[in-house]
Amino acid sequence: MIGQTISHYRIVESLGAGGMGEVYLADDTKLDRKVALKFLPSSLWNVAEAQQRLMREARAASKLDHPNVVTIYGIEEYEGKPFIVMAYVRGSTLKQYCTSTHRTIDELIGLALQMADGIQHAHDAGVIHRDLKPGNIMVDERGRVRVLDFGIASLRGAARLTQTGSTVGTLAYAPPEMAQGQDATAASDIYSLGVVMYQMLTERLPFDADHEAGLLYSILNEQPRPMRESRKEIPSGLEKLVLRCLEKKPSKRFANCTELAKELQRFRAQTAIEPETAASTAKPSIAVLPFTNMSADPENEYFSDGLSEELLNVLAKNPGLKVTGRTSSFAFKGKREDLREIGHKLGVETLLEGSVRRAGSRVRITAQLVNVTDGFHLWSETYDRMLDDIFAVQDDIAKSVSTAMNVTLLGMATPAKQVNVESYNLYLQGMYFAQRFTEEAAARAEELFRRALAINSDDARAWAGLSRVYAIGAGYGFRDVAEGHALAREAALRALAIDDNLADAHEMMGWIYMSFEFAWDKAEQEFRRAISLAPGDSRMSTGLATIAATRDRAEEASRLARRAVELDPLDPIAHKYLGRIQWWCGQLDAARESYRRALELSPGLTSVHAILAGIDMQQGRLDDAMVEAMKEKKPGYRCCSLAIIHHARGEPAKSEAALGELLKEGDQWAFQFAMVYAFRGENDRAFEWLERAFALHDSGIHSIRLHDVFTNLHSDPRWPKYLEKIGLAD
Repeated sequence: MIGQTISHYRIVESLGAGGMGEVYLADDTKLDRKVALKFLPSSLWNVAEAQQRLMREARAASKLDHPNVVTIYGIEEYEGKPFIVMAYVRGSTLKQYCTSTHRTIDELIGLALQMADGIQHAHDAGVIHRDLKPGNIMVDERGRVRVLDFGIASLRGAARLTQTGSTVGTLAYAPPEMAQGQDATAASDIYSLGVVMYQMLTERLPFDADHEAGLLYSILNEQPRPMRESRKEIPSGLEKLVLRCLEKKPSKRFANCTELAKELQRFRAQTAIEPETAASTAKPSIAVLPFTNMSADPENEYFSDGLSEELLNVLAKNPGLKVTGRTSSFAFKGKREDLREIGHKLGVETLLEGSVRRAGSRVRITAQLVNVTDGFHLWSETYDRMLDDIFAVQDDIAKSVSTAMNVTLLGMATPAKQVNVESYNLYLQGMYFAQRFTEEAAARAEELFRRALAINSDDARAWAGLSRVYAIGAGYGFRDVAEGHALAREAALRALAIDDNLADAHEMMGWIYMSFEFAWDKAEQEFRRAISLAPGDSRMSTGLATIAATRDRAEEASRLARRAVELDPLDPIAHKYLGRIQWWCGQLDAARESYRRALELSPGLTSVHAILAGIDMQQGRLDDAMVEAMKEKKPGYRCCSLAIIHHARGEPAKSEAALGELLKEGDQWAFQFAMVYAFRGENDRAFEWLERAFALHDSGIHSIRLHDVFTNLHSDPRWPKYLEKIGLAD
């Protein structure tokens, strides 16, 4: 069989038996990609009455397009023997993946969420699997779940029609109704998914016997063995979820996989799986609200905001204290909400609030620590100081809060040099604008940081702020990529030369190494250093989460992204990064919720509508995808999305028109050009633009292995060479 050509398929390798049929790896010479061919025994097709119905269902399965489903390209026939043409997936079966190394409960929940997402997509299309088991589920090289054999399992139904009382699929995974010869429903797949989850978590089956009759009796009459007999750390809430899937009566199971996924997500959010997160539940917790500006000059608003932020940063250095992030704390700026309600929304026990009255070089700061349970003050103090002593004031307040909360602050060091009042004020104003992620705000922030450095060239934080502005400009299309990269690097290094313990500067070097220079080990070292210096800053966690996803550590990436949201629950950027990690890991419904939350917190956030359009398209909702794409304000992201969506809709002229509009935006969108050409199967043009993106140090490249739009390139011999070039080869 090897080397034989069947139509436009050239058989390359025998992959052995896959279920009921022989599987071969083949080159699709017509479409220039590798595929898997599954030849089915003709005995499965020998019932004329059922054949047409089963063929229709298999063809329906061939239209499934979802990142957690192995695509069926078509159903063909050779010398009277039918075969299925499927996408070729490089990876391992679920059983191999789970037994190759110890998998944490959190990681296994992540796998279950992906399975549920893919199965629900099939159910929405009217396709029932009928034969879910670890052998029909793969985990690809990126850690993404891929469910096999949709449609093929349907064809096996013909065998049941020939023998009274015989069952479909593997009996150990079959629900009671199928074991008794009844037709399968969506609830049947949910039962089988429950068996798979049970086995993943315990490494054994819920029912076992030495012979088929004994196994059938157990499935119909007995209850599964307690899961915690096999693995003591399985939470009782998770066991209840699995056992609900294994109910004997279909009506008692989850109504659908979407409901199951939501319960899994809710359980995951409520349980502190990460050791740091678990420990944090016992930590004293605090949110620093923005201090009120009581000065006559409204311009001093920047100063009062900056003081609040600096206090937050000082407190966040203490590993024994849980500190809410800046964005969430500042969400209540100017609002007269009850302090107890604010504490409830932020999930903290105490609030630090206060006021600032500035006159010339003198400042009066009043601070109060409030218990949110009863609204009583735990501590209050007033400070009258000269502004050149502002860091000492911050330390005094932080230490007083620490004493009141019965914790000890660590790692607090007052700068050796006195602060220049004017440059410090300009720095605070610069940070105010730098965190708004718009072209106008970035320009204003750059101006302010430069003015601060003109006064005090040794201000490390102003250099780090300038690096952030340059990197944002290069990453979001506000500035030429090569220029932005060079300027960001220079500014970050200047900051580190002045203060090697500045977390912001290490964070920026992490982004520069990862996004522009593809130096993955150096990037990871910088992100970890930043986290060690500022463990309570959500920005540090999102950077490391991104690199973990890029390097195929999906569990770690998810954990870090969730931690960022926990630290700063009202920060739209934290929710955006969580959505990105979920999207990359194939958790499309969860990703959509996170991106929607980001938009609620910051309407019009750059690129989010374009990403939501991509999620809709992956789930087959092309009309919804078009609506989302049109909402995207940034032309580069909008045109890229439209070019891809129009191609998916079979509208080549409109796709080309959208690409033409994208080309007008310039070479800084090189990675987006490559995405369009790759999705359209124009590999030569795609690689041309990928090379251009590499030459420009385009920040999009770091995520290239995580985007499905590049699937058409994976079988191209240039693909592994390109991954090697950017340091991401296997």
